[in-house]
Amino acid sequence: MYSNKSLQRRRRQQVTESLSEEKFSNSLIRLNGQSLLDTTGNNTTTRNNSSDVVIVIMEGRGSSEGQIGIAMHDVRHPEINLCEFVDSREYATLKTMINVHEAYDIVIQNGNEERGATKLLGEALMTAFPDASLQSIHAKYFKPERGQSQLESLMNAEVSTVSEGCFRRSLALGALAVLLKYIHETRCVFFRVKSLRIKEMGVNDTCMIDFVSWESLEIIDKDDASKARKCQMKQKRTLMSVLNHTVTANGYRLLRSNVLQPSTDISTIEARQESVEELIAKPQLKEKLRRTLLRAHELDRVIAMCIQTSSSWTVRESEAKINQIIKLIQTLKVIQGIRELLDSARVKSDLLNEKTEFLKDPRFDQIMNILLEKVDDSLCDGRKNSLHLQNTKCYAIKHYVAVQLDLARQTYEELIKNVEEIGAREIAEHFHNNASVRMSFSQARGFHYTFVTREAETVTIPRHFLEVFRNRTTVTFNSRQVIACNDRLEQVVAEIFLASDVIVCDMIDQMQPMIPVLYYAMDALSTIDFLCGLATYSDSRDTCRPSFGKSFSVSQGRHPILDWADSERTVTNDTCLTRDRRFGIITGPNMAGKSTYLKQAALISIMAQIGCFIPANYATLPVFTRIFSRMGHNDELVRNKSAFASEMSDAASIVQYADENSLVVLDELARSTSTEEGIAITYAICEKVLELKVMT
Repeated sequence: MYSNKSLQRRRRQQVTESLSEEKFSNSLIRLNGQSLLDTTGNNTTTRNNSSDVVIVIMEGRGSSEGQIGIAMHDVRHPEINLCEFVDSREYATLKTMINVHEAYDIVIQNGNEERGATKLLGEALMTAFPDASLQSIHAKYFKPERGQSQLESLMNAEVSTVSEGCFRRSLALGALAVLLKYIHETRCVFFRVKSLRIKEMGVNDTCMIDFVSWESLEIIDKDDASKARKCQMKQKRTLMSVLNHTVTANGYRLLRSNVLQPSTDISTIEARQESVEELIAKPQLKEKLRRTLLRAHELDRVIAMCIQTSSSWTVRESEAKINQIIKLIQTLKVIQGIRELLDSARVKSDLLNEKTEFLKDPRFDQIMNILLEKVDDSLCDGRKNSLHLQNTKCYAIKHYVAVQLDLARQTYEELIKNVEEIGAREIAEHFHNNASVRMSFSQARGFHYTFVTREAETVTIPRHFLEVFRNRTTVTFNSRQVIACNDRLEQVVAEIFLASDVIVCDMIDQMQPMIPVLYYAMDALSTIDFLCGLATYSDSRDTCRPSFGKSFSVSQGRHPILDWADSERTVTNDTCLTRDRRFGIITGPNMAGKSTYLKQAALISIMAQIGCFIPANYATLPVFTRIFSRMGHNDELVRNKSAFASEMSDAASIVQYADENSLVVLDELARSTSTEEGIAITYAICEKVLELKVMT
């Protein structure tokens, strides 16, 4: 109970917070002219082109000009990424990071959307991401001190990877302050204290590949990236589709991020190679792991449920919590199975052993005991019909845990029995117990009648029935009594979910100190799935384990995509670039395969740096920090550039940022101009690349 003074103070605080939130919402400006908040509907924003990944960008000014601070959060996953780096005038690194993480809900400072010498960020982002939700907000909300206090308050030290230097990165902290405010305003999401994983992303420990090269090198199809998981990459036209043998969503996401930004840490790469080599040598273990992982659910949603709090309390949210608790029990059983598999196999790989140790944490058993004390998992038998799924959620909590819940379930059982009696009586009365007519259930319509017949268009349904829908071989309909029972059932199910939610929230509070172990499990499962996927590809092709050195030497190498499509007709090629001979020129007639040869060299480098075996007999490769390519010769109408202007822009970026640790792939340089001028430009670029000692 609050005293009168404390109540008044609390009300004044709520009024002040609501006014500040209103000012924050009003100050957000959509740069494409659309309104930010949708007032018709619920409290959250509903935008046609919104993204689940939000990125807030703070650009340095004055002495910090050229520096970029970002804070990024995927509302589907329970972590925040921070980063601060120096970028070029074209914002190449920033654009690549936005594309890698598919962060198309972008917030920048006011003023950065204007034209001017130091105000090109908004224009560059609008040009590069025309379909993104780009917004600007006043600079006064980018408060580093507020971001630092929120970082210290929300960060779980056990699972976060934040260095001491991060607390001095004012741009990233300022972006974090706006990000948390923006998530609260638009998603109505709050985070529990000391529960969030905050990661400091490094720019120097990954190989940067500009997003233009993703399509030109056939790494990934940007237009179909969102559909890739849904269709399981059946056409196999990109490197990503060839390597994608993962069975979980988190494993796919880890594979995608590594393909687009390969590692430059040799110890990480070699640890993955050892794991892949061992999984290839133990095919039975690999297949058992993959079959076990198929039963795992995404722990991201479970962790998000445990660390997020919402200002609303709805039936839909209660149902979602119950569903996630059931999935958590099933995933904990999967973790136990994977742990036993790796223990019995006695794996020698350091990476697999490290993940096995994570899965042996005793906190898994503690969480399982908390859940099984009140949750009945006997109904989770794998059946998928709608009524059984609803019953699983209604009876998820054991009997005699809550009196109100037991009373609601008793009413639910009586209504189900009543509906069955009504259905049997009406079928006997109007259809004379026709075996083709039966009572069905679906989430959308509840209980209804289904008449299976080959004459669905002409069969006569008695006028007693309503809501008649005809399909090719079935007719569905309903009666007034069944509709009335459905309405009552909906109310009772809502009561069951709300009563169960109280018990679920109590279990979440008990699990709160043990949440970090779920982060470890999420990383372990995704890494094991990622390694099994690489092993599956490497085992299905004639591949070799590459070594790393100063030279680029590949014997009998094959193009990964063509090798997957038709290994018998794939042409093998040798590639050799050394410290003394870093520049190679490929000549030949049209349709001889020169462009394919160039792409093959780049794709093999990417595969080697993610830890995968490559299609060759032998390979020694350098570890590249940047991969540049210039493969296309088309106009870029959106950027108002001709083919020649686009080519010169890319060439200027290459000679400006390439170094000894870069790989450059150029296809028909200076083709888009006259022969004399093209020869001069080609000589100038080649001399500059030779001076930089770039492998080209």
